[in-house]
Amino acid sequence: MKRKKIIEKKIPQFIIVNEYMQVFSGLKSGYPNFDEDWSKARHLENMQQFDKIKRGTLSKLEMLYL
Repeated sequence: MKRKKIIEKKIPQFIIVNEYMQVFSGLKSGYPNFDEDWSKARHLENMQQFDKIKRGTLSKLEMLYL
């Protein structure tokens, strides 16, 4: 009997950038926090996370795939 190799599908990671070129760095007091330091960018993999962050801010957001 042959063993089947399980192929894991890689989910593309992305970061979120607002209209002021600040990156999403996490939540602060329950609201999205954006920082100018790109090294603090939070890497995300789930589209639902983007939708929830979008609801928590008035800024225009964009996803940048890594």
